[in-house]
Amino acid sequence: MKRMLIFIMGLFLAAFLGGCVTDKETLKIENSLPENKLAYYNDSFDTLREDLWDKAGLVFTDTQLANIKIADMTIEDGRLRIDTKTGGFSKGGLISKFALRGDFDVQTDFQSDFVPGEFDMDQFLSLMAIEEKKSGKPTRLFIIGLGKKGKNKINGIFSGYHEGDKYHSRYWHPINNFTGSLRFVRIGDNVSTFYRKQGQNRWKKMCTLPSGKIDTLIGFGLYNFIKGRNSIRATRSISAWIDNFFINAAQEIIESEI
Repeated sequence: MKRMLIFIMGLFLAAFLGGCVTDKETLKIENSLPENKLAYYNDSFDTLREDLWDKAGLVFTDTQLANIKIADMTIEDGRLRIDTKTGGFSKGGLISKFALRGDFDVQTDFQSDFVPGEFDMDQFLSLMAIEEKKSGKPTRLFIIGLGKKGKNKINGIFSGYHEGDKYHSRYWHPINNFTGSLRFVRIGDNVSTFYRKQGQNRWKKMCTLPSGKIDTLIGFGLYNFIKGRNSIRATRSISAWIDNFFINAAQEIIESEI
């Protein structure tokens, strides 16, 4: 499947601005594929399934490219573990080999432990839904992320979307280390974002974003730098764990080129 991976990070700094009203809404997908058709695409991460995922990542500048270190990705106790490397720009992530068409509802378990203190690096973990035209050009990147920028002492959970060169921030809330689930629901021309902490029964709605209703890839990644960072020491590694990717509902799943 041919595609451009240029939005695997996005402009995440802007996610620390703005917000939206939240609730515990759960949305229902009509005319979904049957559960036995969806089950193939669910991933418990007992192994790294190359039939479902491509490794993905991108830097933004020559400075970053000259000092990039691909993060380690391993399977640990039935979860995908990502560890950035020290001493340089480092990131690791996956992007789906399949695309979701029409309405869909997907979720993934995440664990992110922020390194406390002030460091010359950033700390971000994100779930992404990437709308992409047949030309391979992304149009909108939707994101739910957990992040800590540079020497900022406040960690946050955020959501918004990137379109063209602009990031539209719609939600940010301070949060400590996170263990729980992140979720996208697209119905018609809207994408809603949710999170649920471990031990909670109901979802917390973050916001609703405008969708172009085109074929959409799913991705996630961990990285120690944002687009605007031109220097980095990165004396500490950051780690994250990803598990239990589920397509709760989808009207159509496409495996051919988008």
